[in-house]
Amino acid sequence: MDSLTDVVRPVSGRFWGQGLKAKLSLSKFLQLRFNLILMSVLPMWCTRGYIWILVRLYFFCHPGQIKTIRKNIAIALRDRTPSEVKKITRGVIKGTIHHYQEKMANGFLNNSGLEKFLISNVTFDGYEKVLQEALNEGRGVIIASGHYGAIEFLPRYLALRKYPASTLVKFTTEKLREIMVPRGEKDGLIVVVADDETNVFGEASKLLAEKKIFVTQCDETEAWHADRSQTMEFLGKTVHPDRMLEVLRKRTGAVMLFGVLHREGKRKYQLILHRVPGEGSVPVNIRTLKLLEKYVFEYPEQWYEWKKYHKIASAS
Repeated sequence: MDSLTDVVRPVSGRFWGQGLKAKLSLSKFLQLRFNLILMSVLPMWCTRGYIWILVRLYFFCHPGQIKTIRKNIAIALRDRTPSEVKKITRGVIKGTIHHYQEKMANGFLNNSGLEKFLISNVTFDGYEKVLQEALNEGRGVIIASGHYGAIEFLPRYLALRKYPASTLVKFTTEKLREIMVPRGEKDGLIVVVADDETNVFGEASKLLAEKKIFVTQCDETEAWHADRSQTMEFLGKTVHPDRMLEVLRKRTGAVMLFGVLHREGKRKYQLILHRVPGEGSVPVNIRTLKLLEKYVFEYPEQWYEWKKYHKIASAS
């Protein structure tokens, strides 16, 4: 994890634009000291506008990233026309803006305001029963999601609804960690910081043994422990899937769910959960990725990892 000081150094050039053109990710750019301080004092409506400007400015200074996103979408969605690919690309950029607006709301909107916003704007009808039935089995519950929709809100929403939620996170900057962890814990969310744990797997197992909900992501291809005995098609690539979800489920006996917090119009969301069967010849890690793939193919603008699509191929 980079410290905030390390992140600031690349933009200490004479002009801000020079810093933007340096090797600085969008996430690190938005979390520069100046930006975080400013967003911490601005009203939320103003922060949302400020993030919109910053993201647009970032992509303006990095046109190659837009080209990469468009190229990757065209590769994965081979049946889409060039005009459809361009439209999806615009949607991905818009979705990226929404993602960071949600991330900052999670970090800077006061807890009571965030609770009111999430309770009012997230629909859980029809799917809450899936979670309640899983919890009633008393085996702990794994919810695997992806870099999709309003993932930043998913574990926090469950905690605000008084579910025994925990989540695994990795922060880009130390400053954001100092902000986010106490806020989540204040709402009852158990936050497992990956860089703090020598045995993340053991910590997850412990939480599931305590009948908690453990929220994680299944598309972190850079961190996969590839199962060389299995292959699957994922977003047009043949890969060896990560084996840790299957290992965790078998070791703990936890119920496996797949979930997304799907964006529905302006600041409206639906929490969708699917039970992932543990029986049969197909392991849960493959079943889970195929569910994510289904949503990405249907709503490609809500998956904000298109710029890293090439790393899926490296997972093979």
